[in-house]
Amino acid sequence: MLARQKKSRALVAGGRQDEAAAAIASARAALLARADKLSDPTWRGRFLRDVPENARTLDLARQWLGG
Repeated sequence: MLARQKKSRALVAGGRQDEAAAAIASARAALLARADKLSDPTWRGRFLRDVPENARTLDLARQWLGG
């Protein structure tokens, strides 16, 4: 996920917002797919919230994509 975050930030810095939005959307989708493999909702929440890289990915997605 970290590589996808960095790619997204680099694209934004280069003025390529549409590509950055697509990259962070892809990162969010991949992260949520991994989280869906955790059947326990508590563990799923911790995976998304408490792993800093995951939380940053979701935060960037919220900022750039809304929702």
